Amino acid sequence: MGAGASVHQAVKKGKSVYTDIHCHVIWGVDDGAETEEETRQMLRAAAEDGISTLIATPHVTPGVYRFPEDVFQEHYAAAEDYIRQEGLGITMHQGAEILYTDITPRLLQEGKVRTLAGSRYALIEFSPTDSWDHISGALQKVFRAGFIPVIAHMERYPAVKGLDQVRELKRKYQALVQINARTLTRKIPLLRRRFFDGLFTGELVDFIATDTHAMPGRETCMREGMTAIGKKYGEETARRLAARPEIILDNGGR
Repeated sequence: MGAGASVHQAVKKGKSVYTDIHCHVIWGVDDGAETEEETRQMLRAAAEDGISTLIATPHVTPGVYRFPEDVFQEHYAAAEDYIRQEGLGITMHQGAEILYTDITPRLLQEGKVRTLAGSRYALIEFSPTDSWDHISGALQKVFRAGFIPVIAHMERYPAVKGLDQVRELKRKYQALVQINARTLTRKIPLLRRRFFDGLFTGELVDFIATDTHAMPGRETCMREGMTAIGKKYGEETARRLAARPEIILDNGGR
């Protein structure tokens, strides 16, 4: 794209320009897609939404729930076959959305919990009721274990309510911030709006992802979310966020 072009204009022209680092497209392993046909619908929708690369990130809760690894690998391979057969032009990688538990850092080091596309970047989720101390302490432990934490849908955690808190997480633990595209299409509550705007104007957001789970209901809306960013925070911000996932792919392999 030229310097003055917008990412959403490129999608309108049929160019695939987005990387989705957080989605639940593989059926039968979590609360995402329930059937193979739903996975296929979600993959077609992703291609139509301008997504050329995605990282499948099923929910994982280390030490609490057994993840159905064999099912995931079988269904992931079938999804890749479908992408090729239909010529969808999507490159898919494996990952996980990790609900932090005390053994998460050790299992990451042992390679028993997936990072994003085999990189040093780990997508970490928390409960909306988790405290600031819990979130900060968890990110510290992930970082000390040798990984760069990516905070999944950070807008969901009331305990993180100040821009200085976010800057602290970034400075101390190299934490990166992911926001859901769907959040950008909705009205932000007044008490949260100044914080949310500050994340973007202060260049504290690193990734926009779909966190898509189902068709219909929680389908992909990357184009809509990125268009909203361009209109409210400027096309340069939209371009930066569209390109940002390259740091993960370059670190993990393509």
